[in-house]
Amino acid sequence: MNKWSNKNRSWSFALLYLWILFAVLPSVALCDDGSQSLSLHDAFVKALENNPMLQQAQASTKKADAQVGQAVSAFLPKVNLDLGYMHSNNPVMSFSNKLNQAAFTQADFQIDRLNHPDYRDNWEYKFIFMQPIFNQGREYIGYKTSKLAQAISDLGYSQAAQNVLFMVEQAYCQTLLAEEKVDVLRTAFKTASLHETLARRRYEAGLVLKSDLLSAQVQKTKVERQLFEAESDYLIAMASLNNAMGVDQGLKWHIQRIDFESNNERELDYWLKIAKEHRPEYQMAQKQLKIADYWHKQAIFKFLPSLNFVGIYQADRQNLAYFGGDSWTLMANMTINIFNGFGDRAGVSAANADRQRARARLRQVGQAIELEVRQAYYRFQTAKKQLKVARQAVKQAKESQKILRNRYSNGLALMVELLSADTAVKETSLEEAAARFNARLAWSELRRKAGILGQDIIVRFKDKAQR
Repeated sequence: MNKWSNKNRSWSFALLYLWILFAVLPSVALCDDGSQSLSLHDAFVKALENNPMLQQAQASTKKADAQVGQAVSAFLPKVNLDLGYMHSNNPVMSFSNKLNQAAFTQADFQIDRLNHPDYRDNWEYKFIFMQPIFNQGREYIGYKTSKLAQAISDLGYSQAAQNVLFMVEQAYCQTLLAEEKVDVLRTAFKTASLHETLARRRYEAGLVLKSDLLSAQVQKTKVERQLFEAESDYLIAMASLNNAMGVDQGLKWHIQRIDFESNNERELDYWLKIAKEHRPEYQMAQKQLKIADYWHKQAIFKFLPSLNFVGIYQADRQNLAYFGGDSWTLMANMTINIFNGFGDRAGVSAANADRQRARARLRQVGQAIELEVRQAYYRFQTAKKQLKVARQAVKQAKESQKILRNRYSNGLALMVELLSADTAVKETSLEEAAARFNARLAWSELRRKAGILGQDIIVRFKDKAQR
């Protein structure tokens, strides 16, 4: 029985170990060199969590939320406590204070005491209650504009998030391409070393001149120098990626490969349509026009009266040790705007001009967005064509290199021809990598100009942050 228990316990520990190995460790997957694996999605998440630009946008959103609360408070009653102390022998003040203290007597009506009262203290406190009823629409307009400002702030965050995600994707691709450039040059360096060895053997066999060997050595040195520069560029690209994500720039990552191409064949009209629906800048301009409409209403409401309800509880005493008199006052105040030096009429004209400017601004933003989408779409189409041509050039360069290597080995080609073929393979490989980079970024730029880049992950992150 104990033997089976021990076996079951051993199996339990083994299963627990495997669960930790396969469920926990992948979240912080480490590569052989100790660096963590990083996907493009992971980079997006880190940027949304750490990028300072987005933290500023989040702070602006919180401020807008708080300002909505301030606008709501304008509808609620105001309660204040006023405290005051007075020491005076002014006849009017003395008479009023004694009356408020409920300390007035028959003797106080003597003429001499009325004209020459003694010094008297008065401690006064008032609870003042004021309920706004209508104040030329300020409360209503203030609330509506604050809600629109809140929506504009949310859209501003979405705009900043898309810009940051594009910057992250750009840095991510640049890092991948810098890594690939290092690989291409390492391959080129191995090829140059192989051709140097081949030239040395043929020179030692007396089949070629020493100039062939020297040319091969020069080619090898040139490629080695380019390799050093490419390795430095890779480290710089990695630091740029970390900076875009808002993390320590010294971190090292194992960058996961991504698809540099898109098979999306949607027409231009589709992208123009969704840009009008999703671009934050266009939606912000629409809401700014609504704000201008509300401010125009506010200017018109200036001609209407203001009405407020006020309640006052007042207590007065000669000293703090004894209770004096108290009183209640309830009143309604109405202010009617009869004439304000034509300032209100000028305000309506100014608000109407702001509305016209907001309409023109909306039209300008719409036209700018359409142009940006068209440019991004055409660049994406061009990038795909360039990538196709670049891939064909790589195939041709490699085939030419293979033929010339065989011909040189058989003494039928010159070293300069072989070195030219090596250079062609290296340059076309780098150009093909750059073409893939441009195609991927052109695709991302098109989605950004349409207002949908990273839309899902931004929404999920905002929902998670609010919870």
